[in-house]
Amino acid sequence: MNFITPAASVLREYFSDPQTNLRMLLTRFLENYPGSDKNALTRTVYGVMRKDIALEHVIGLFLKNKNVAPDTATYIFLKIAVFLLLYSDSYPEYAVVNEVVNAVAKKEKPFVNAVLRQMLRRKQEIQNTLNRSENLSLKFSVSALLLASLEQVSASTEADLEYLDREPVFHLRCNPKQMTMDQARQILAAAGIPCRELPQLGCFETAAAGQVLEKPEQLSGFYVQNTGSQAVSLLAAAAAKKSVCDVAAAPGGKSLTLACLRPDLKIWASDISPQRLRLIEQNIRRLHLDTLSPFVADIFKYPQGMETADLVIIDAPCTSSGTLRKNPDLKNKIGKETIEKNARQQRLMLASVVERFPHARWLYAVCSFIHEESEGVVEKVAAARGLQAVAIAAILEKYGFRIKNSKYGCYLLPSDLNNDLFYISLLEPK
Repeated sequence: MNFITPAASVLREYFSDPQTNLRMLLTRFLENYPGSDKNALTRTVYGVMRKDIALEHVIGLFLKNKNVAPDTATYIFLKIAVFLLLYSDSYPEYAVVNEVVNAVAKKEKPFVNAVLRQMLRRKQEIQNTLNRSENLSLKFSVSALLLASLEQVSASTEADLEYLDREPVFHLRCNPKQMTMDQARQILAAAGIPCRELPQLGCFETAAAGQVLEKPEQLSGFYVQNTGSQAVSLLAAAAAKKSVCDVAAAPGGKSLTLACLRPDLKIWASDISPQRLRLIEQNIRRLHLDTLSPFVADIFKYPQGMETADLVIIDAPCTSSGTLRKNPDLKNKIGKETIEKNARQQRLMLASVVERFPHARWLYAVCSFIHEESEGVVEKVAAARGLQAVAIAAILEKYGFRIKNSKYGCYLLPSDLNNDLFYISLLEPK
């Protein structure tokens, strides 16, 4: 169990600045981590964040002073121990307790040992209480704000929270001009990648993303894209006529998939970040997608020359609340101030492309289920600019997505396609 102390190191750095992107922090740490237990380390770090609210509640049961938390380093080790004891069957209880007690500072050992021994005596009671709790925020370790937002769009809130509480799966696509699905299946099998085929989407699903990243040469013909994001490309493929402008494209998944689905289209993919745009350029070369042209552009100062685009895709920056499975640190991080700031920026971005491309259709998407940055954005811009919604539900349902219709678009809800939660709206002039 040598991963416990490194996991604590990652979490200590994260909690010193909770606005840090946990996924990027962990990725950087693992690049220089010499141990062979990277998977255990990763699952522990993400597991603690996935259950953080519940872990703090459980630890609080055994504190003499309920209003004073232990020092940060001790608290993190306690969270790791409680997570492994309550939510993992991979390690013996005595080993978890011994490893964590040995890892904490000398003066904290009696305290940590006492807390964990007391918790183990009440383990079954605590698990039953958490599992049966009517407080969904506690049961699924999600903030009250996100819970209220999900309740606005889902009639199956508890089932959907359970879905968002799982470990993520990832989806692999390839350029059908480079390889057939049969060839792709054989390559994945030869690489030892366990996967499930989603024939209606033309992609594969795997929980072994780490193994994929470890074999870049053998799997160079594939790229990762969640099925929720693919839904945007599927809609774009159905709505576009001759040319498309993806105005906030990086890292490029939607443009790449659209180029694979509709090789007849001319696609411009822009982003304000040259560094992020290089990811698109690399994928274009790797996947041989010569109908896709990337360039740097500010959405508010868009250059001349793309006026012929009949469809504009704007996947606006958002809270990413729909991606809680792979970003569990967001479960208790997203606040009203961030949402309001995002919503203002999203309205400005959508209004800007509507003005810049007055004769096109506009496909607005966010990987969020929060009303203020999804339907709320579209509603205000559509009313101010005289726009109307194009029906998209039938297209999404044809592929097997579970949706919730709204006035101006659709929410992608949890489904058998293992998609992140998205909001998508297709608009046109009245």
